[in-house]
Amino acid sequence: MLPHWDHLLDEASLASLLPAEYVHFARPIRDGLAIFLSGLPAPQQAKILQAQARLPPDSGFARRIGLLAQSSPVLQKLGQVLARDERLAGELRYYLRELESLPPTVPLATIEATLREELGPLETRGITLLPPAIAEASVAVVIPFSQAAGVHGPTAVEGVFKVLKPGIEQQLEQELRLLAQVGEHLDARCDELQIPQLDYEESFRQVHGKLWDEVQLDMEQRHLVQAKTFFADEPQVHIPALLAHCTSRVTAMERIFGGKVTRHGLNQPGQKRKLASLIAKALVAKSVFSKSELALFHGDPHAGNLFFTNDGRLAILDWSLVGALGVRERVAIVQVLLAALTLDAQRIARVLAPLADPQRLDEPALHAVAERGVQRVRGGQLPGLTWLVGLLDDAVQHAQLRVSTDLMLFRKSLHTLQGVVADVGESSRQLDQTLSREFLRHFLAEWPQRWLLPPHARNFATRLSNFDVTQTLFSGSLTLARFWTGRALDTLEANVSRVAPSAPCADATRA
Repeated sequence: MLPHWDHLLDEASLASLLPAEYVHFARPIRDGLAIFLSGLPAPQQAKILQAQARLPPDSGFARRIGLLAQSSPVLQKLGQVLARDERLAGELRYYLRELESLPPTVPLATIEATLREELGPLETRGITLLPPAIAEASVAVVIPFSQAAGVHGPTAVEGVFKVLKPGIEQQLEQELRLLAQVGEHLDARCDELQIPQLDYEESFRQVHGKLWDEVQLDMEQRHLVQAKTFFADEPQVHIPALLAHCTSRVTAMERIFGGKVTRHGLNQPGQKRKLASLIAKALVAKSVFSKSELALFHGDPHAGNLFFTNDGRLAILDWSLVGALGVRERVAIVQVLLAALTLDAQRIARVLAPLADPQRLDEPALHAVAERGVQRVRGGQLPGLTWLVGLLDDAVQHAQLRVSTDLMLFRKSLHTLQGVVADVGESSRQLDQTLSREFLRHFLAEWPQRWLLPPHARNFATRLSNFDVTQTLFSGSLTLARFWTGRALDTLEANVSRVAPSAPCADATRA
């Protein structure tokens, strides 16, 4: 680590911001940040250090990390993902939330030059820019415009241009190469750093592909059209309409008037819960319970991309990072939740195993992860999406579960949405409650069709076959037996731990 990063990347300070179960990651995080920052061009490193020096001397570590995250597209994106993660220290989340809507820094002259290069003279299109820019993302800046009536349509148009920052493709490519170097470093030192052997380099390569989508604005334009179709039957959800003036470096779209959903201005608890439920329904339930072969989902649903519009709707912005859940993944999600409901740990492991890379999966560890998941259900946790995210996190860390890029992105999106929904509705249970209601609604709606289809057909929104339903209904006695057997083992294990906490037989009781 270069000397000038020593004082900023303090391992003990990093550890103080992490939840207890992840404190051992403080050193690898420090090492990874040092490798990443040391590989940046010297002028950029100097700029980062100058920004840190301008902070008041008594600035806390969380504030310094928040400012550091503003210095690069990759770190900014990572910070946005973590900004609503309730496992992190509240002070750190406070500063990371600033990344959701940073004040624009790209000069107006630079924006105008890019627009002229891409679109030609704006006057010939009847377009008038309305500075200043209203938002800046990790790779682009957003500026409003108006278009006079009669040029390309009978009415005047209010829109925004999303314009890539100059040189951002080269900067992002360089940073993604540095990310791969961080992965190589971690893979080579798993034992030394006392971290799971997760093939970090390969994980970062998966991230590479999705982050590169951020600068493919022509791809985002296709996603906007797809999203408009996907949400066509949801009047409370507003997807910005794509406008005519688009290129590979500029997206023109409808201007949305409103503000971040976390600043909704609603006072009544019922109104807050209704908005939180709408977010959960649109961003999760809509995809999980889709009847399409591939169900679209937003891959970056931080609060800066979710607007509460002036007319009381949910607007979903920035469709550059998008994933799709196939039927196989949605069937697996439902099967895992059913297995948890019936306390069947073996079935959970059987469902998850085919989704993973078999060459890396630790099957005994996966069975242990499934048993811990069932233990949480026996302890009273609802087997919903919050429980599922915890299970997947546990499986990734301890069983080397490696899933598809889209399923990995979906897991990351759920983490982000858990915090957003909780902040909007003032309840961490809102996501699970909404998903439960949506499941019941779809299940009741499809009930008449079930009489006409074969036992193993799954072409329902819930992806439950008639055989699944029958098996679950008749598993009551077996579930009860699993419950009491599990409780007995839990009690025995607790007693053994109290008597001899260091004894190796504490884990053997469950085996």
